[in-house]
Amino acid sequence: MNKEPRKSPKGRMIHVRLDDETHRRLKIYAAQASATIQQLVEDLIHQKLIKSSGRDVQS
Repeated sequence: MNKEPRKSPKGRMIHVRLDDETHRRLKIYAAQASATIQQLVEDLIHQKLIKSSGRDVQS
C-alpha cells in the first residue's frame, strides 16, 4: 500500500451540510448540467460575489 501523502488541489475547502432531499436534487441537477456539485457551488459563489461587489472576483 502506498503511504505517500495525497496532493491537494490549490485553494481552500469548505464543508456544507444538506438534507438528503436537497442533496439528491442537487446531484440530479449537476448530472443534467454535465457538471459536478463542486463546479456548481464554485460558480454560484463566484456569481454572488460578482453581484455583491459589482466587479469580477479573482479566482
